[in-house]
Amino acid sequence: MTSQSPSALIGALRSPGVKFFIVGLIGLFLLIPASMVWVLVAERQDRANSAQAEVAKSWGGAQTLGGVIISVPYEVQQEVQTAKGIVVQRVGRTAIFLPEEISYSVGSKSDERKRGIFSVPVYDASVSVSGRFKRPDPEDLGLDAGTDINWSEASLSVPVSDPRAIRAGAKIEIDGRPRTIEPGAGLPHSVAPKGIHVGKLFASGPTGFSFRLEFGLKGSTSFSVMPGARTTRVEMVSDWPHPSFGGAYLPDSSAISKDGFEADWTVPHLALSMPLAFTIGQADVSTMFGSETLGVRFYQPVDHYALVERAIKYAVLFIGSIFIAVFVLETRSGRPVHGAQYALMGLALVLFYVLLLALAEHIGFMAAYGTAAVATTALVSTYCARLLASRLRGGLIAGLLATVFGLLFLFLQMEDFALLAGAIFAFVVLAVVMFSTASLDWTGRGNAAPEAASDGAA
Repeated sequence: MTSQSPSALIGALRSPGVKFFIVGLIGLFLLIPASMVWVLVAERQDRANSAQAEVAKSWGGAQTLGGVIISVPYEVQQEVQTAKGIVVQRVGRTAIFLPEEISYSVGSKSDERKRGIFSVPVYDASVSVSGRFKRPDPEDLGLDAGTDINWSEASLSVPVSDPRAIRAGAKIEIDGRPRTIEPGAGLPHSVAPKGIHVGKLFASGPTGFSFRLEFGLKGSTSFSVMPGARTTRVEMVSDWPHPSFGGAYLPDSSAISKDGFEADWTVPHLALSMPLAFTIGQADVSTMFGSETLGVRFYQPVDHYALVERAIKYAVLFIGSIFIAVFVLETRSGRPVHGAQYALMGLALVLFYVLLLALAEHIGFMAAYGTAAVATTALVSTYCARLLASRLRGGLIAGLLATVFGLLFLFLQMEDFALLAGAIFAFVVLAVVMFSTASLDWTGRGNAAPEAASDGAA
């Protein structure tokens, strides 16, 4: 009965096959600090969002204009079941009338506000709104002529999401005559609690009229308008060069340049989800106001938090390709690299993401990526040259790192084809490893063969 010698067992443990799996386990364990970097990115993103919220409190938040409407209180008789039986009571309602046509002309000047190291895009918009109402008709609401409608309390209401940011100098004309603008939307709180309005709209009974409203409005992040008329037209001009059009309606035409953008929308009543006249309570109007909007988000083209987060998704491919390259060079050079040394190289590669995140907040993503990539390449390649006792092999690692960093940057830019490009890169790396190690003795028994033969001869 033969027993395996301790030297044979040690040789088996030091075989390239066992070493390969050990290196793989080290790579998997490095995903733990990589995931911690992911958490760090989320924490920094939360701080950026907090800075944006602070700017919104002092300057103005994302603004949404809820249209221009006529609101009229009225009462109806309603049967109510009580302990004494069925009782007829008068119940208050509010009628809403939308204009026949409304046009918005919006011109905004953009700027950025700082909160610590965080930058938030803001704007100062000049808004001009004009339109025309036909005579409000109770029959459009399905009400009979005897309904007690309080036309003397009718209001012209303009819901605004953040009216604190309305600048001084707002003015309105109705049929060419100036009227006084009052704070508050003049609507029930459940519908539109914020905005401005003109009270006592009709002096002696309802009539059709035209109007023109002008005011300045400060805000941040985005500007939106809720269409609400038989025909809604919106023209917007801004000096912000990176608009992101969104909402339920995209612009009919737009022009974007380095000096800003121009866009215009036309939305017919048939495209809306609300009638031109309705009663609060007939539909879920609390979600109507502000749900279907058109507008623009003042997009920041380089969101370094999103880019760093996407880069971390390639951590397995990034670290794995470098580990495989070092492993192949190790087996070819005959100089062993300890598992702890692989772990140190892996930590240096993970630290690349921390450097990228920290630098991007101060010098921008492009400069941060280049700086972090050069520093990581210099550190890892110099370390490998020392481990493998070869400047040539260190140079090969440097070249591979430069290639991987270049491809990683390319993956971050080609969002639609990033998965395809990453899959092709992984396939190429695997093919290179397979053929470069095809003649490798994974078991390590080849080195022990002469010793075994001499033992048998003895």
